[in-house]
Amino acid sequence: MSYHDLPEDIRTIALTDPLVQADVIDLILGLEVRHGGGVALMVCDSLDRGIQPVVVDDIPDTADVSGFRALLDLLLPVVGEAGGSVLIGRGRRRSLVPTDRDRAWHQCAIEACRRHRVRLLGFHLATPQGVEALPDVVSEAS
Repeated sequence: MSYHDLPEDIRTIALTDPLVQADVIDLILGLEVRHGGGVALMVCDSLDRGIQPVVVDDIPDTADVSGFRALLDLLLPVVGEAGGSVLIGRGRRRSLVPTDRDRAWHQCAIEACRRHRVRLLGFHLATPQGVEALPDVVSEAS
């Protein structure tokens, strides 16, 4: 699938379906941004509908997670105040196989969302080969 498959009423539907999430990430993380190592956040309202994409480009593959943490700590308090959620994508040049660095960024997003009481709808890798979701957050053992 691709962003060409997004429903026409995308602004009115919740971004909770994994296929729709991947299409949204495909739309906001274009090929050039993926090559540049960009990160995208789709800020969503209290009903999980996308309201504003935020894209940061030209992040080196070797970038430490601290800059991403700072971005999340700046943005997520506002999202949390509104009862919103966020969908996140990380662009890379190649391979949809997650690296340790990808997993660190994912964990950073999980922790920041928890800290700011924001629902993390999903975290995706986006490369020229496609968009792939990282596994959902594992809930506490029952």
